[in-house]
Amino acid sequence: MDNGPNVKEIFETWIAGYKALNVDQVMSVMDRSVRYSEPCIKEQNYDSLSRWYKFDFERSGTRPSWQFTIESVDVGGDLAVVISQWSGFTDFGTRLQAEVRRFRSIDLLRNGADGWKIFRTVNNPDPCFMPVPPVSKQRKTAKKKAKKKAKKKK
Repeated sequence: MDNGPNVKEIFETWIAGYKALNVDQVMSVMDRSVRYSEPCIKEQNYDSLSRWYKFDFERSGTRPSWQFTIESVDVGGDLAVVISQWSGFTDFGTRLQAEVRRFRSIDLLRNGADGWKIFRTVNNPDPCFMPVPPVSKQRKTAKKKAKKKAKKKK
């Protein structure tokens, strides 16, 4: 009897593929029906995720190295729910490592003919950060605050 997915192995396969810039290896942990969600980004499916990784791997620049901590794994029959914390680190070409990304992930896995695969991911289910207003609006706000402060002093 199957006791559920080897989540550590699945996540490490994803990390190894990401590190090797190997789209096929990254996508090997995903079911063809996968849906991926993250705040402020349009929901993605298998094909759009695959295109994203291909684009990302072809461009230059530093990429984070990933680490994960599994919080919980709940299995019922051929379904599993995994909650984990992820952190991405980079050194930006220096000797110092900096954490550049951190999020909580909820992954749903299904056991099928090809083994356990992720069919739903929701990353960082926190609300989006508010965008920084344009500089012109920042100046107006600063001027208003300065005027209020000057009136209080009088």
